Amino acid sequence: MSQSSEQFGQVTALAADPRSALETVLEAARIAAPTIFGQDGREYAALPKSFSLLDISDPNRLPSRVQQAVTVDDRASLSAYANRFKSDRSVIIADFDALTVSARLDWHEHNLGEDFPAPGYNAHAVTLKLRPSEEFARWDAMEGKIHPQDEFARFLEENSVDIGHPEAATMIEISRDFEATVGQTYKSALRLDNGDRKLVFETDTKVQNGVVIPEKFTLSIPIYNGEQPEELSCLFRWRAMGGGAVGLGFQWHRVEYQRRAHFTQIALTASEETGLPFYMGRFA
Repeated sequence: MSQSSEQFGQVTALAADPRSALETVLEAARIAAPTIFGQDGREYAALPKSFSLLDISDPNRLPSRVQQAVTVDDRASLSAYANRFKSDRSVIIADFDALTVSARLDWHEHNLGEDFPAPGYNAHAVTLKLRPSEEFARWDAMEGKIHPQDEFARFLEENSVDIGHPEAATMIEISRDFEATVGQTYKSALRLDNGDRKLVFETDTKVQNGVVIPEKFTLSIPIYNGEQPEELSCLFRWRAMGGGAVGLGFQWHRVEYQRRAHFTQIALTASEETGLPFYMGRFA
């Protein structure tokens, strides 16, 4: 029998038996795409011979895990998120230099656990990125510089609501007194018994008037966004400028200590709200 006759016979036989034709089509499809993924995540290969399943999964394949980095804007959100996803391995790491408080939810196992020292994934975390409050940022931009007296007087008046002591009305009065001396000539400064300074100005007609500035004043503003206000101390500064003018400004007094202490308190409060241990530092 010729080859063409044999092929014709096979085609005729398939046409006569539809089930054989279907099996042939299925077999061709399995050979074209032999890889099958099971519902459990394992991978199988369908082999042509008897179409048995052969497990070809990677024996070193890690189980599925959460990989998520969330950034929140306040401590309450940090604690709420951590409480939802925390486990016995979770920890809080507070980095003052970066102003971050981070709950590492899949950190390493405790050294008393059965899986120690197997490393944790460290792929699921929620981080509070602290930002200066609007009020602190506004005052901090003016701190450490000497400004023209009219400019500084306007700033005091516009932000008098932030001032704790002397009271806002007194600071507004001081700012207006300074505005009244613009164009006059600075003559001298006197230190008063309480440590305040009296700056003396003179008009063209030789009439003298004085402006008393406090040695220091306090602000009642939050340091970080979303936190409660606290009292910050400022030291009044002034400098005689050319042409009889006076420059004004202020410097923070030990505010950096308060910033660090408040940061530590935020981390401690988050630790208390979540029941997680916290560490001051950073990780690579």
